[in-house]
Amino acid sequence: MAVAVVVGACASPAFAANTDWTALRTLNIAHQGGENEAPQSTTYALERALRVGADMLEVDVHTTVDGELVVNHDATVDRTTNGSGRIYDMTLEQVQALDAAYKLVPGDGVEAGRPESEYAYRGVRTGEREPPRGFAADDFRIATLAEVIAAYPDVPINIEIKGAADSDFASFQRNAEALATFLNALGRSEGIMVASFNDAALQRFHELAPQIDLAPAIGGVAAYKLSGTPPPEGTKAFQVPIEFNGVSVTDQEFVDRAHGDGFGVHVWTINDPAEMNMLLDWGVDGIMTAEPIRLEEVLCERGVARPPRPASAPGRHCTDKASIACDVEPARAKRDGGRLAVTVRRHDEFAGRCAGTVSVKAGGRRARAPFALGELPPAEGGPAKDVVRVKLSKPMRRKVKRDSEAKVTAIPYLAFAAGGKLPVG
Repeated sequence: MAVAVVVGACASPAFAANTDWTALRTLNIAHQGGENEAPQSTTYALERALRVGADMLEVDVHTTVDGELVVNHDATVDRTTNGSGRIYDMTLEQVQALDAAYKLVPGDGVEAGRPESEYAYRGVRTGEREPPRGFAADDFRIATLAEVIAAYPDVPINIEIKGAADSDFASFQRNAEALATFLNALGRSEGIMVASFNDAALQRFHELAPQIDLAPAIGGVAAYKLSGTPPPEGTKAFQVPIEFNGVSVTDQEFVDRAHGDGFGVHVWTINDPAEMNMLLDWGVDGIMTAEPIRLEEVLCERGVARPPRPASAPGRHCTDKASIACDVEPARAKRDGGRLAVTVRRHDEFAGRCAGTVSVKAGGRRARAPFALGELPPAEGGPAKDVVRVKLSKPMRRKVKRDSEAKVTAIPYLAFAAGGKLPVG
C-alpha cells in the first residue's frame, strides 16, 4: 500500500487545536506502529496497527542531512536495518534505501543474532522476497513524517521530538524547528500531540507552533507530580510511564488529579495484560503499546468504550482479522462431503496470534474459511496444525473430484501467504 505524499499547504496556522484528549478515550496507541509485532515505524507497521484496531499512532522524528523529517526511534540505523550510521549524516535517499525490517522477529521485536528463518520480513525492502498481499517493498523502508500524515490525515498521531543524542541539545532544537515548520505548513492541528524528553525542545516548538497540543517533558511531569506545579503552556495530556527510574509516576491519584485539572493521561509502553487492566481500572485515556493486538484483545474483552474510527483509518475495533507473520502452509486436503478439509501446519517459533484464512481455488471459483492457531507456537505448547473445512460450490466440487487436486493457499492476516496445488484424497 505504498503511500503517495500529498501535503496541503497553509501559510500560517489559523486556528487552535480543539481535541478533547479526556473525551477521546480509550485509545489503543500503537507505539512505533507496534514494534514487537511488525517492523517499527514503517508504513507497513502503521497500516497494520490500524487494521488490527489501534486508534492512534506514535512516531519519533529525526532529520536527515538534507532536512527531511523521518520517523525512526533511534538516531542511527544500526539497530534495526541492514545499514549503519547516523540519520543526521545521511540523505533521505540513503535512509530509505535500507531494509527497516532487517532485524525484526515477529512477536519479539528487534533482535540480533537469531536464526535467519526468524527474520520474517527481511529482504522485502530489497526485493529478495515478495511483500504480504496489498503491500509493496517501499512499505518496509524508514518512512517520512509527510508520508504518514498524508496516508492518515484524520488519525490521531503522537509525534516525539528526538535528537542525535541525549546530550546534543542543538539537534533537539533543530528538530523542534523543523517539525514546527512542517506542521504549520500542513495546517492540521486536530488530533496531533507533540512530545519530547527534552523540555527546551518542547518550549521552542511551542513558540513556533502554539496551536499544537503538547505532552510535557521530564521536567514538566516531575514538577506537576512532586509539587503540583502547572505544566508548561500548551499541555493537553501527560504521556508517562508507570514508573521511571524506580519512582512511581502513574497511579490512581495521578490520573484523578490530571483529569481534575483537564489533562488526558496516556501511559507508555505497556505490553503486559495485567498492567493494561490495572491502567484501565484507573481510567487512563490511552495506553501506548508495542503489541497493539494484545491491547486490543484486553480492551475488547472488557467492553471498553472507544472513540469513533476516523475516515482514513482502515480496519475496525475488536476485529478477529489480526495475526503476526507466522509461518503456515496447507499440508493436506481431503474431501468431506460438500467441503474440503484442509490441514494447515504451523512451523515458526514466534509468540503471538497466528490466524488467517484458507483459500481454495478450483473451476475458476474461490472459497475461503478461517484458521486459528492460537498465541503460542508449537515449540511452546501451541497447536502445530488446524483442520479447516472450506465449503465448496457444486462446480468446485466437480472440478476437485475430476482432477483430484486443488489450489490451496494459507494466508495469515496482513502477512505472508503460502500454498500451491495439493492432491485431494
